[in-house]
Amino acid sequence: MGDNIYPGGMPNKTEKGRVEAEEIILYQLNRLKQSKAKTYYIPGNHDWNKGKKNGLSHVLNEEKFIEEGLDDHSFIPSNGCPGPVDVAISDNLVLIAIDTQWWLHQYEKSPIRAGDCKEITTVDVIKKLKVILAKNEEKHILIVGHHPLMSKGEHGGFRTLKSHIFPLTNLNKNLYLPLPILGSFYPLYRSWIGNIQDLAHPKYKKMIKDLQTVFEEHKNLIYAAGHEHNLQYYNEGSHHYIVSGSGSKLSDVKKLKSPNFSAKHKGYFKLSYLKNGSILIDSYGIVEGKEKLLFRKRILSLE
Repeated sequence: MGDNIYPGGMPNKTEKGRVEAEEIILYQLNRLKQSKAKTYYIPGNHDWNKGKKNGLSHVLNEEKFIEEGLDDHSFIPSNGCPGPVDVAISDNLVLIAIDTQWWLHQYEKSPIRAGDCKEITTVDVIKKLKVILAKNEEKHILIVGHHPLMSKGEHGGFRTLKSHIFPLTNLNKNLYLPLPILGSFYPLYRSWIGNIQDLAHPKYKKMIKDLQTVFEEHKNLIYAAGHEHNLQYYNEGSHHYIVSGSGSKLSDVKKLKSPNFSAKHKGYFKLSYLKNGSILIDSYGIVEGKEKLLFRKRILSLE
């Protein structure tokens, strides 16, 4: 779901951090090969070097290393392009991948050479997405992008009382220096204005609006994302939104009421597409050292 290499993607071979980046990916690839499962990687903002100027080269390095390691075209969208890219998983299920960091990236991005990407503006991305969705109107559709379109986590503006009183713990969990008034400025800024990685930021809000406007014309759609370090699920009519970004670290999230769900646990979501047309949406977390089913939603059929 993106952010595959912390903290800044994969530098060039001669640059600092390259060895550590390769070790991170090799750890993942060795286990993926053992599972023999078909794997797809998508990029996140950290893979684009946290949105910095040399982000494009970092994400291209990562794509090349992963695909050579798996001996397969498994990094989508490719070439630093925005997508969307559609993959037929079965006769009744289509996977669509979008590079949402491309959408938000403020520096150089593809095409760096003529012909790298067919879609070179956000308008092009939306047009292509409409075509893919229309072509698969009667199928289940799973769209994946790193950035969530709704969230009650840190990037969605949620802050605990602790973050207002002890704001420096956001930088270092041991910095318990009380700053009750000054400390509220940063959380309020993230909630109302936000940096470009927050849902409140104007450019992020525009991306959400553009994508959801297209989604409204289609049923049977699940959008899955990472970015937030927790587990979240939202049911909006016939659309379902998943946030699954707590594989290795955690951040606070507002407690959501049914039919929605949230949890601050290391874990993941599992989607099971059944032969009778129904879908199981399961969320598993590590509780007291053991894997536990935290949430289950059954979608009965194509709606």
